[in-house]
Amino acid sequence: MQLLRKILLMFSFTISFSVVMAQNETETLVQTLQTANFSNLLSFWDAASEVNILDQTAQKQLTPAQANQQLQLFFSNKNIIGFEKNAERKLGTTIYITGKLLSAQGKFNLSLLLQETKNGVSIVSVRIS
Repeated sequence: MQLLRKILLMFSFTISFSVVMAQNETETLVQTLQTANFSNLLSFWDAASEVNILDQTAQKQLTPAQANQQLQLFFSNKNIIGFEKNAERKLGTTIYITGKLLSAQGKFNLSLLLQETKNGVSIVSVRIS
């Protein structure tokens, strides 16, 4: 019985640790968006990402550099000055973050679909409306 308790305790610590690590990474990602630090954002992109921006055609299977460039171009064209996170949901290894991009031209909705992997959290899809 003691052995079973130790095993369950170790298992619960392992799960708790992985949840805390994912939260730290998503908070780092949010801070990177808030400061518009695209050199740091580059490491978060998945090998093939989808970017949907306003009325533009959806761009699928973009490399990290291409996806980063598309988002950076939108930020500069719309004079984005910040990001406010509204919500974060997690289901299994999928994380969904929503928020508002702030600009003098108005607010834009941002939705991020993230995937947890062995290497950390990666951006699979970005949608701006």
